Amino acid sequence: MKILLIDDEPSVRETLGEHLEEEGHQVRTVGGGEAGLFLLEESAADLVITDLKMPGISGLEVLRRVRERWPATEVVLITGYGTIDDAVEALREGAYDFLLKPVRLAQLDLVIRHCDERIRFARDNRELRRVVEELRKLNERREKFIAIANHELRTPTTVAAGLVSLLSARARELPEEFRGFVAGADRALRRLKEVVEDLGDLAAAQGKGIPVRPVSEPLEAVGRAVVDLCDLYRELRSLEISVRVPDPATDPVVLDLRKWARAAGALIQNAVKFTPDGGRIEVGLTFDRDDLLLEVADTGVGICPEDAETIFDPFYEAGDVRHHRSSSHEFGGGGLGVGLPLARAIAAAHGGTVSYRPRIGGGSVFALRVPRAGPVR
Repeated sequence: MKILLIDDEPSVRETLGEHLEEEGHQVRTVGGGEAGLFLLEESAADLVITDLKMPGISGLEVLRRVRERWPATEVVLITGYGTIDDAVEALREGAYDFLLKPVRLAQLDLVIRHCDERIRFARDNRELRRVVEELRKLNERREKFIAIANHELRTPTTVAAGLVSLLSARARELPEEFRGFVAGADRALRRLKEVVEDLGDLAAAQGKGIPVRPVSEPLEAVGRAVVDLCDLYRELRSLEISVRVPDPATDPVVLDLRKWARAAGALIQNAVKFTPDGGRIEVGLTFDRDDLLLEVADTGVGICPEDAETIFDPFYEAGDVRHHRSSSHEFGGGGLGVGLPLARAIAAAHGGTVSYRPRIGGGSVFALRVPRAGPVR
């Protein structure tokens, strides 16, 4: 520790100063309060050990000025004429401790050791608060970026998509070599519209939440949405994808089917991306008491335990982002990293949850659970 020892008795300064140096501390000694404060202006200390009664500036006055000017510096008062009132006053002014002369070196070492722990704790605490504040500012900037990007991209994307749609409708009138260009532009803009929609929903999720309009839906429609999603990926990848849905005659459920299907699609797409060819994905739609439960189990690469919650953070990317490869269905393909957080936000808007657990034998299981009677208002 960096220690400043202030005492008007040379013998005390010599004895305590030598001992503290032998204990490995960086020690400066001075004979009065005014000179001690001057040295602190030149170079701050971790700890000031000062005599209480000295000519000129007293130890209490040194304590008050140190607390005001260097609040991170601790102060220990020592005196040969101490009273209980002096000790109470010193502690009330912010002294770490109050010792009587002759100071026992073992007691002094113990006080310094405890003081050092307190200083380290306070320093770590300040650093933690600084890091938390930096993270808060970064999060604010991220949320602003999402909102601005969504706003700035939505209009030009809609206009461009409309123009390409007009071209697509009259593609037969175009020369043969241009029809493929129009079809490619149409696919790219549809993907861009999906990205913009994801950003919009993400901005909403980080604000008041994703808006949903739950209505009564026949279970057949919900099951068909799941089957269609699985059929789509079954055509795109060499995967064994099985689907189980309840009897269509079961009572209807109350949900926003379009938004719920987006959440279900995000879980199925995630399983497709992280399951290599030849793997197996099992999708089950069931009722669990009063909840509608969709479970997606895969035999893919699985998730590291330390990443089990991080995967629900916006823009999370598994692996090295320098190797990012955009794809909606290829093994290891990447995206914006908003599918899982949006699925969780959509579930929350329905009064439900999205959870993850490792699959026995390898792989992952994601569960989308919402109340079958709709969210509680």
